[in-house]
Amino acid sequence: MSDVIDLIYGAALGEGATWPDLGSQLCSMFRAQRVSLSIPDAPGVLRYLLGGGNEYADAYAAYYHRIDPFRQRAERIFHGLNRATLHAVIGEQIVPDDVLLKSEFYVDFARGAGVRHLLGGMLGVRAATPIGIQRDARSGPFDEGDRQLLMMLLPHLQRALQLEERLALANRTQLGTGALDTLAISVVIVDGTMRVLHANAAANRLMDAGHCGLAMTRSGPRPGVGAITLLARHPDDHSTLGKLIASVAMGGALRLRNTRDEPAQHASLAVLVSPAVSHFLSDVRDACRVLRGTATVVIRQLNHALRPPPGLMSELYGLTKAEADVALRFSGGATVEDVARVRQVSLETVRTQVKTILRKTNAASLRDLERIIAISSALVPTQL
Repeated sequence: MSDVIDLIYGAALGEGATWPDLGSQLCSMFRAQRVSLSIPDAPGVLRYLLGGGNEYADAYAAYYHRIDPFRQRAERIFHGLNRATLHAVIGEQIVPDDVLLKSEFYVDFARGAGVRHLLGGMLGVRAATPIGIQRDARSGPFDEGDRQLLMMLLPHLQRALQLEERLALANRTQLGTGALDTLAISVVIVDGTMRVLHANAAANRLMDAGHCGLAMTRSGPRPGVGAITLLARHPDDHSTLGKLIASVAMGGALRLRNTRDEPAQHASLAVLVSPAVSHFLSDVRDACRVLRGTATVVIRQLNHALRPPPGLMSELYGLTKAEADVALRFSGGATVEDVARVRQVSLETVRTQVKTILRKTNAASLRDLERIIAISSALVPTQL
């Protein structure tokens, strides 16, 4: 038992053991042919920790987990227990033999895969997380002693999965999330229920100040990892934002009110919602892909000018100090006349400078120059 417990934590922490090592040891302990443990990676997508990497696991993850009577019944039991109690049960106690042997799951899948008897346990990490220990017909059914043995292991498996998730959150894409933290614009990554997966430094500063129409709130009796949700302060805005995030595949934008009393026509918090990509929330070695059901929320206060320092404009585009100052004054829709008046120079002087600025920045017009300035302003945080 102690060796198996060591393997559980070693696999979760990546210290001297792997999940397949644990699977082999569990098969020996329970005289079983297969152990499966999968966690939801995204809505409708399973990631195997134990029992993956074979035709059986691929077929199960692709389709048969949806009609698995053991899994369906176990999840109902889990929710009935209000996710508070770890639970282990012998398969025949979940699904009677006469029901199992007639089911599509058994006839089309389990029989061919050599799965006849099951010992199941249910963990609760982010969602119902079942572990299944499976025997073929020759090995015979599990008994109460096997169930008690699994019950002794479940608390350790639960804690190990929680540790793995916390470590994953701490170590996720230092390149991706680190890049987000250097931005001056606020970026929050959420799942389809508006649970916050990552908020960059600018977003934390913006919402900590309490003067914008968005907030990040903790929920649940023991808030912790994954227990923070994004909330729009105005109920109507919150509903609209939630719908936009839930249907993120198309993307979209909206304006939010900063207070519950602010008229809709004065809403000054601009929000852009688009699908998130895996490089923000996975290992940098993984292929870059859109994460289904996960959204990137970019936030900007329209009534707060966001400009890069003049020195950055000079470094990026080779502008002189005077040209950089002139370029930045066009941010926000200023005209040539406005800039000439503020700088107390002639219109001709400003027009000459504008031509040079447009050439050096490769901008097509002053409005295009504004776009370039906005992009450049995102490169340097407003506070360090």
